[in-house]
Amino acid sequence: MAVSAEQRAATLRLTLGAVGLVMGLSAASVLPLLFPWRGQLLLTSLAMALALAPFAATLLSRRGRRALSLVRTLPVALAVALAAGLALVPLFGLYRGQVRVLNHGEEPFALFVDGRRVARVEPSSGESALAGVELTTPAGAHDFRVLSERDGRELFRAREVVEGGLPHLFAPTSAGYCFSIERRGYGAAAGDVESDALAGDNPFWVLPDGISWFTPNPEPGPVQTSGGTLSCLRQKRCAN
Repeated sequence: MAVSAEQRAATLRLTLGAVGLVMGLSAASVLPLLFPWRGQLLLTSLAMALALAPFAATLLSRRGRRALSLVRTLPVALAVALAAGLALVPLFGLYRGQVRVLNHGEEPFALFVDGRRVARVEPSSGESALAGVELTTPAGAHDFRVLSERDGRELFRAREVVEGGLPHLFAPTSAGYCFSIERRGYGAAAGDVESDALAGDNPFWVLPDGISWFTPNPEPGPVQTSGGTLSCLRQKRCAN
């Protein structure tokens, strides 16, 4: 039985879609590892571009333009590119952790990670959700180095491990300050407020997901709810 031109075009679109999907999803899983310091927007654009590459190469050829209708091919190409872009979003977060850097000293300092200057951090002492600098850092072990902006003195240096998908606190000049995680239950989980101090002398901590920064948990409202627990990070001057 003879195959019509429309059937051949449909088969070609299906083939291009499969190839583009494989290329796009592969790029979404590999690019965050190959370019750990690049932003999500750039990597998403690259993954979508690679997903579109088979369609572009075919449509740019004379034979491809004769075989395919742009009107029917474009929706397939866009769907494949969108799938690649959406796949990169959770993978980007999985391969990176959020690091909140606090400066409780008296002067600004510069933070270097693996020899790369990544931030200037101004001093802050009070609790504020906007205190310090929040960085997106590739997961894994990294060399953290803190230098005074005034005279270049080294204030802190250590090798720390960033866990992907989790928040972290890094407070290298926090002598005299103590940090804790405050938990409050609501509804069926209501009870006394619990507070767990962040232990250890190393000023780098991995925190639980979903924690709020220096914003006290709200008081329970008058309406009974099904329950749940909120956590927030608190700081205060140490007792000793």
